[in-house]
Amino acid sequence: MSSRYFTSLVTRAWLASSRQIAERRRNFPPMGENRQRLVEALAPHRSFLDVGGMYAVAGDVAFWAEDAGATEVLLFDGMDPSTEFVRKHEARQSIVKYRQGDLHDPEDVRLLGPWDVVWCAGVIYHSPDPYRQLLHLRSLTKETLLLGSHIIPEVPGIEGGCIFYPGRSEVSEAAFAAFHNEVDAYPGMTKPFIDAPAMAYANMWWGISLSALRAMLHYAGFEIVSEYRYSTTFIDIVAQPGPEPNFIPPLGFSRERGHSLLETFEDVERPTWCEVPVID
Repeated sequence: MSSRYFTSLVTRAWLASSRQIAERRRNFPPMGENRQRLVEALAPHRSFLDVGGMYAVAGDVAFWAEDAGATEVLLFDGMDPSTEFVRKHEARQSIVKYRQGDLHDPEDVRLLGPWDVVWCAGVIYHSPDPYRQLLHLRSLTKETLLLGSHIIPEVPGIEGGCIFYPGRSEVSEAAFAAFHNEVDAYPGMTKPFIDAPAMAYANMWWGISLSALRAMLHYAGFEIVSEYRYSTTFIDIVAQPGPEPNFIPPLGFSRERGHSLLETFEDVERPTWCEVPVID
């Protein structure tokens, strides 16, 4: 038996048993109804930012927030506004605004500024750097974050387990395709990674366990308030901002510290390891 075939068998067994256990223990609520209820509870009289709400839903969450009485609603996504979104916007005579940008980009995040309520679903696992995105969401959130994410079952014996999807074998992709009953919907996870120029975010990059997601939120500066599980593989988490993390050096910290150190040396005293400083 080849090692890849053995790995496929183990993966399939792990996924299948996890689904059986989860579905025996839970009565999952309908996702659409519960999400609309959450938005209706949190949006009134608050500013509302919908991050990633264009693909597949064409602005529905932003429109729910508008209907619920949000004071201002902005939909922020990387893709062009869809035809369906434009149609809905015109039919509703909506005041929802749309801004195109990237949650990875610190400048886009700075320009967005803070919002009372931030909704972000279907985004972080499409990123090569989900923790960085959570840090950016922390800087955007004044009161409440509603985070929706794909998750993987807990890996037996490993707390905080994650899977890096790109680059796995075909048999591993096939195991996840069988589990999801879907081959074409999840590039990177159930079929090969799309490496066409500028298309990286169309892929599934990370399989994140719930224990890992909870820890990531904590270390990004959030405190979890409630969780809503909709299936074996999808969850919404309501969180509030706690103290902002200060344990990660800010961008430029090491460079500036190095420049400060170099300035303490006279040219004649400069150690042999010391390069000529490059000052921006």
